[in-house]
Amino acid sequence: MKSLNQAMKYFLFNPLGDTGNESYCFTSKTPDGGVDSYDLIAGFRLSDEYPDGIEDVYWRLGDNFVGLELASYIGNTHRILAFNKSAANLIISTAQSEIETIPFTLLDYKGKVHSKDYVFINPVGSIDCINWKETVCNRRKNGDVANYEKLVLDKEKYDDLLHIFRIKYLTAEYIFSETLVNTLLNSGHTNLVFSEIEFA
Repeated sequence: MKSLNQAMKYFLFNPLGDTGNESYCFTSKTPDGGVDSYDLIAGFRLSDEYPDGIEDVYWRLGDNFVGLELASYIGNTHRILAFNKSAANLIISTAQSEIETIPFTLLDYKGKVHSKDYVFINPVGSIDCINWKETVCNRRKNGDVANYEKLVLDKEKYDDLLHIFRIKYLTAEYIFSETLVNTLLNSGHTNLVFSEIEFA
């Protein structure tokens, strides 16, 4: 891993995707079937949560969104990581950390099968890396971040970061390394929106 002085950058992933492209698939619905949507953003190891295996999962596009184009990522309002299998395999091979995949069937707004080429990816666990002095946020009683105006990571934690990870106390936010971002974009994957994250 590069030191901070060598300027490896990290990026916050936008789970809404490219909202300027209305042709891409997008949904505000939660998945149906074998997995709870909260489990997909909490960082739990799903093999522990579902020891007998996960039943078939279906995810439906809402009729309030017209896009049917199958991009590499499906934008959604529930902050769930839903990638096509090609992008997911690239993420897993680059990250070399514990990431579970949960296949699902994507349905169109009429309930007909639209694609079976997608998986939810679940980076297991989270990293305690928020710089609380510089971050502007509101926290719940259990310590979780309820919302924030400014998110800054702790430069002292820099050398311990993975290529993709969740933030402890804010597990529905995902950080991608510069290496992973470049690998995905240079491979032509679509509907991926990132913003550089600050360290202090």
